[in-house]
Amino acid sequence: MILEVRFENFRSMKKPTVFSLGAESICEFRNSIVKWNRNKTDEYRIVAMKLLYGQNSSGKSNLLLGIKILQEIIASGRIDQPFSVPYAQLVNAKGTDKPITLGISVVHDDKVIDYDICFDTKKVLKESLSVNRSVMFERKGNTLKMARTNKCVEYLDEQRVPSLEINEKQFKKYRCSDIFLTRGFKSFIAPTLGGKIQDYFEKRLFVAMDSAQALNHPLALRNEKEVSAFLKSVGMKECLDGSVPLAFGTQRFVNFVDLLYTAIKEGGTIVMDDLDASMDPNRMIPLLSMLHDPKINRNETQLVFSTFNPVYLNKYFIRRDEITFVSKEKDGTSLKTLIEYANRENNYMRKYLKGEYDTIAPLNFKTLYQR
Repeated sequence: MILEVRFENFRSMKKPTVFSLGAESICEFRNSIVKWNRNKTDEYRIVAMKLLYGQNSSGKSNLLLGIKILQEIIASGRIDQPFSVPYAQLVNAKGTDKPITLGISVVHDDKVIDYDICFDTKKVLKESLSVNRSVMFERKGNTLKMARTNKCVEYLDEQRVPSLEINEKQFKKYRCSDIFLTRGFKSFIAPTLGGKIQDYFEKRLFVAMDSAQALNHPLALRNEKEVSAFLKSVGMKECLDGSVPLAFGTQRFVNFVDLLYTAIKEGGTIVMDDLDASMDPNRMIPLLSMLHDPKINRNETQLVFSTFNPVYLNKYFIRRDEITFVSKEKDGTSLKTLIEYANRENNYMRKYLKGEYDTIAPLNFKTLYQR
């Protein structure tokens, strides 16, 4: 599960920006949060859902794209690859002389993994990895420093420990565009730990910047029994019997139901931009509510998506720390959770539409008819 994502000079995130998925100590849906304890003083609490609200060009998609780029970097093992978006479009236009900094903290395989990378179009400038707050390695340019503390060594493959100094010296031969995490650390120092880290980003993290493309395909359900039962429960049982052609939104919805059931079975994180476009919110709400049920969401599945639909702003459906408002300011994108605006109350949607959460301008149609 994602604990937080860090940005600097990445598109609209000019200054250091942290997108947190940590859970606050609030009363709503207490049993839905994921708790992970390494020891008595080190507790992580993570929400199962995160919804992003904001106007067009506020930076919602940039947050999700940062996760996608990190996934692509770790999967390929280098930064001189063709990204989903060209590098020139990744960097803040007013800071083209500054490199991009991205970082992510995830909880996977009972470990908290922190990975940060700073890079420009040709080379990695900085890179670091920590496990359970113990620094495993730090890189600055072509200089590498491996940790040798007992806590760090216990995460390494035993037979590789004597070769740490050799790997530091050999690092100077690496290409400056290679990332050490997958090219060196996983290959020569900690294949087990490195493999589990790469497993999360390649097999447990599903990121789609175009939800229509990701979900608008012919039905090929992996979880037909579960999908069929859910569709029947929301009055859509005819969707799978071939009696009627599926509308665009219906096909997307059925495919998403199948994807979510797969994630719930296997564990993982789904990240999607504009996930619910063309989907009926009256059917999305009971589907997403499964993530708050610990008896269903046993494998700690997590969902992050952007939306314009205010229907989810309901205290009977959502935790306040599961809503992040994204706004564009002079110094770049700004993030605030619903907790920063509201105590628990009956109608978040009403205040949102009135512009009280600084995300959208107040709607006043009377002015359109004034003469």
